[in-house]
Amino acid sequence: MIPDDYTALLVGRDRSADRLREAQRGRLVRLALAGHRRRDRFHCRALTWLGSRLIAWGWRLQERYRVVVESP
Repeated sequence: MIPDDYTALLVGRDRSADRLREAQRGRLVRLALAGHRRRDRFHCRALTWLGSRLIAWGWRLQERYRVVVESP
């Protein structure tokens, strides 16, 4: 039979290990989110807008200057 003191020690050790893992995960999350500054979000939105405009302009140019190829 395992003494109650030893069981309490094991449970406490497991809880400490769980808290340590949670703290490490929290640090990693904060570190990952720190890389997404406001400027980066604006930059991504601007590039997304520019990309969609380039696609739309490309489609319009293709429609406007479509060459009709006839088979001989």
